[in-house]
Amino acid sequence: MTSNIQNEIDKQKKSYNLNQLGNKANLILDTIKYTGENLGELVADAQIAYQHYNKMNNVGKQLVKKYGPNQADGIDNYYHALLQCKLAQISPTSRDWGLRMGYGKEIYDYYKKKGNMPMQTIISDSRKDLKNNLYGSNIGYNNPYKNCEDMLDEFRTENMRKENIR
Repeated sequence: MTSNIQNEIDKQKKSYNLNQLGNKANLILDTIKYTGENLGELVADAQIAYQHYNKMNNVGKQLVKKYGPNQADGIDNYYHALLQCKLAQISPTSRDWGLRMGYGKEIYDYYKKKGNMPMQTIISDSRKDLKNNLYGSNIGYNNPYKNCEDMLDEFRTENMRKENIR
């Protein structure tokens, strides 16, 4: 009787392992099937992200030049959410790539800032950025035909408003 139970357990293990192998094979095949298209979309999304990053830096320089030091603080809240909103409106794939790039950027920032800033400050800033990314992504995804700049107006700083910067 014990051997019958053991035989059944062995059969279940083999079946489970084959199912897991089948699931992994399907995942690999699906990844290969869609990789070309997804990579093309990733490249396009990365270019959009790079343009937003440059625009944010230029706006920051403009505000600091006109209003003085620390006057660019907070503008990243708007640009994080804005980028993710726009990517989410392109397609579900772009939305996914946008959020993944956002996580990647926070990992990069962690290592860049580590040792130069208090750990709590780094973690707090990353959480804020990731929260803004998710918020912007959800806004764009749930409102595919609305203007992201208008929907995220609340994130603009006072100086951005003074200069009519979007």
